[in-house]
Amino acid sequence: MKALLRCWLLALAEIVVGHVFVRAKFRGRDVVELEKVLVDTGASFTVMPLDIAKDKFIETPFSVDLRLGDGRVVRARVFIVECEIEGRKGPVRVLAFEGAIPVIGTDTLETLGLKVDPVTGRIEKTEYYMLYV
Repeated sequence: MKALLRCWLLALAEIVVGHVFVRAKFRGRDVVELEKVLVDTGASFTVMPLDIAKDKFIETPFSVDLRLGDGRVVRARVFIVECEIEGRKGPVRVLAFEGAIPVIGTDTLETLGLKVDPVTGRIEKTEYYMLYV
């Protein structure tokens, strides 16, 4: 019984700490295709390096203070693009700063009607929901 429980816990730990990567296409002033970009369900927004965003995306006049996973706070500029993942397309906000590593955040997933299945660790399509009062 202990061996079975240990195997189950190890399998669960592998899923929890596993990484999910997707292929993503961004369209702004030009097209950027990433073959393998990390999906981070702990990240609010999609993040890209500033040099790519300035050259390829549509810039807004906005910037925000963004707290990173290591506790640092950086000033990020806000860009708009069309993002395509798993055949779903939609307008998304992208935050960009020097030295950023590309990451897909939950805002983009929700905009595109996608989610990470916690059991399989794969991206799944979801229905769009709207609360009408």
